[in-house]
Amino acid sequence: MINIPNNSINKTLKQYLLQYRSIFTKRSFEIFHWLILAIISMEEIRSIKFLYDNFISKYSNKVLNSFYYFLSHSSFSVEKLMSSTISIILTLISDSKDEITIFLSIDDTLQAKYGKKFDCYYKLFDHTSRTGSSYLSGHCFVSLVINMPLEYNGKIKYLSLPVGYKLYDKTKSKLELASDLLNNAMPLLESYQVILLCDSWYSKGAVLNTVSSYDNLDLIGAVRKDTAIFNLAPKPTGKRGRPRIRGDKLDIHAFSYEKANEYFISTQKVMTRLFKIPIYITVTTKDTNTFSSTRLFICTINPDEINIFKNQDVQETKYNNSDFNQVPLSAYSIRWNIEVIFYQHKFFWSFGNYMVRNKDAIEKYVNLLSVSYTLVSILPFVEEKFKEYKFNSPQRIKRIIAEQITKELIFDSFVSSLESSKIYFKIQKAINSFLQRDKAA
Repeated sequence: MINIPNNSINKTLKQYLLQYRSIFTKRSFEIFHWLILAIISMEEIRSIKFLYDNFISKYSNKVLNSFYYFLSHSSFSVEKLMSSTISIILTLISDSKDEITIFLSIDDTLQAKYGKKFDCYYKLFDHTSRTGSSYLSGHCFVSLVINMPLEYNGKIKYLSLPVGYKLYDKTKSKLELASDLLNNAMPLLESYQVILLCDSWYSKGAVLNTVSSYDNLDLIGAVRKDTAIFNLAPKPTGKRGRPRIRGDKLDIHAFSYEKANEYFISTQKVMTRLFKIPIYITVTTKDTNTFSSTRLFICTINPDEINIFKNQDVQETKYNNSDFNQVPLSAYSIRWNIEVIFYQHKFFWSFGNYMVRNKDAIEKYVNLLSVSYTLVSILPFVEEKFKEYKFNSPQRIKRIIAEQITKELIFDSFVSSLESSKIYFKIQKAINSFLQRDKAA
């Protein structure tokens, strides 16, 4: 019997997915494999049944219920899935660990759902709403994204990849879920300099405690503009009593600013109530007279000690990577990539089209989307024939891979049917499927 060639895209994807094999039983891994292939191959996902009817059932003898059971009742760990994804991503790094910096991004995204029979269905505050209401009914997902420094055209460019999602269910706060995601990832990153990027919602509480608990983890994050900042602790006076841990309160209006693009920027070493140690605070404003559009960012590491900017030629953002005042903002700008991933998942990867109801199934489904997204993003870096698509849109790579997957599966199904007693029905089905997919006359 003729088989798919060993250098086929299907064999390549199977070898990639085998790195997740230890998480699953043999039967569960087969279902996992088919779901990933289906997610990549379908332009739109309306439901698990839609994937089954329009892709899986054509090339596999699996029954539909096995896929629902896999999501709702199989015992594989989402945390182990995330850890395996990080391990795979780390294989892309070829530089010395002392010369690079890995950035992690934490944020949450809301997904509207219609119908109250879903687990964890809540009325949630949505600060981005444009519908006239500040609330949304549905689900909230906290996500971790890893930003990897890779060489591209002689410079370092960051590739942002989703590690995974945790579904908010009110048993833990979003800060605690973010902390759990960090605690799951950091043991794999203990040999690297790691910096967490987050907005003002996550620059507090459990997240700060987690940052403080790892020697190689620092934070660059936005904070409220009314955050109290103080001068460094004065030298002991020799008088009785406990020495002061903070100096006098500082006024950002008195800082010395430099102009960068449309903003005035100042970075100072200060004390805050957020940390017991000195940190760096960066203030940006559009006007130093009225202090309009003022934003504050904290940085727990000396900007001059960020390895990637010190040792490598990093592609410029709108901020100067070599300017002390601007380095924290240059690093923080990488955080925006998590918003891009949310957008892509929702509009091109059918993120919100899950039709499973229980918490485990929902969480597993969205994490399979993360695995699929990461797979197509990494493939140009590990497979020679796709190298021209490095840093291309994941959607573009997905379409190219999907076309090849479908052709190979149709061909394999056609050839395999030559030894079947149902030869005429199989050939007719395979040829019809090929004509519909390839739009051939």
